[in-house]
Amino acid sequence: MAVPAGDNLVIGRVAGDPTVVVRDIQDPANAKNLCSFDPAAQSPQFVSSAAVAYETPDNQIVKADLASGATTVMASYAAGFGSGQYAISPDGNTVTYIDGNAWRLAGPSGNRVLTTLPAVPSRGANPDEDDSFLSYSPDGQYIALFQTYHTGGSGATAADQVRRAADGTLAYSTSGMTMAVWASVPNRLFFRDASGNMHRWDSSAGVSSMMSLHWIRPRSSPDGRWIAYTFRTTSGVGGVGFYSVQGNSISNTSPPGRSGARFLNNDLVWYIGERACSTCFGGAPTPTGVTYIYDIAGASEITARLAAVQDAWPHYTPPGP
Repeated sequence: MAVPAGDNLVIGRVAGDPTVVVRDIQDPANAKNLCSFDPAAQSPQFVSSAAVAYETPDNQIVKADLASGATTVMASYAAGFGSGQYAISPDGNTVTYIDGNAWRLAGPSGNRVLTTLPAVPSRGANPDEDDSFLSYSPDGQYIALFQTYHTGGSGATAADQVRRAADGTLAYSTSGMTMAVWASVPNRLFFRDASGNMHRWDSSAGVSSMMSLHWIRPRSSPDGRWIAYTFRTTSGVGGVGFYSVQGNSISNTSPPGRSGARFLNNDLVWYIGERACSTCFGGAPTPTGVTYIYDIAGASEITARLAAVQDAWPHYTPPGP
C-alpha cells in the first residue's frame, strides 16, 4: 500500500467499526482508510509515514512496513505490570521500553538496560494522578520516563528520569512528579507535582517552575506550541483545556464533559465526550459514545467520525511563525 507523501495520518477506529485502521485525514471531508491492523496487534503507533509499530500477544515489539507488509522484531519483554510500554525514536532506529522492572534501550548497537527500577507495590491507582510517560524528545536526543508506579528510588533509580539517547546516561532525575509531556522543539519537558505545580526541564536551562495547572493526560501539538489536557471540573466530569507554550497561558475552550485530548495535527484536537456516573466504580465519569474534533484556529467543535485515536502522524513539525 502506497501512502501519499506528507499526508496527515491517524491510527484509530471509525464509529461503528471495531477494526483499528491507518486512516488518511489530509482531506477531512474525504478521509479514507489505508489499511487495518490484525485484531491481535496491541498498542500501535507510527514509526514514520511509511511504517508502524505494535505489540504481539507473545510480548514482542514489531515494526511493520506499510507498503510491503514486511515486519521486524525490535525487542521482546517479559510479562509484568507496565511491562511492554514502549517508544520509538524519531528516526525509527531504536526502541526504548519497560521489561518488568528494567528500563531498556534497543537498536543497531545492541540491547542494554538503562536502569532497574524498584518493584511496583500492591496498591490502587488514581487515574487523575497516576501516569507512566515514556517518550523521546522531539529532537531524539533525550528519553524521558516519568511514572508513579516504580517508586522509592533516587538518582539512577528515581521514578522520574531524563536520559541521553546516545549513550543512556542520566541527564536529570527527580521524584514525586506526574503527567509529563515533551513540547516546544527541540527538547523541553513539562510535568507537574501532586499539588498541580507545573515545572519545565530543558537541556540548557535545567528545571524551571511554571504556573499552577493540575492537568491530566497532557498531549503536545506536533509543532510544540500547544499542550491539550483534561482538567477536572467541580461536577466531577472532565473539560479540555489548552496551554500555550509560547505564552505560558491557558484557555478552556470546550464545555464540560470532554476528556482524552489528542492532536490530529497542529490545529485539530480530537477528544471524547463523558458524563457523570454515580453507579460507576469510584463514581468516575463514563464515555457518552460521542467524540469531537476541536479547531483551535476557528474555536469551533464538531462531532467526529473517529471513535478512537491511538496515534497521529506527523509526530513533529517545525514551529510556525
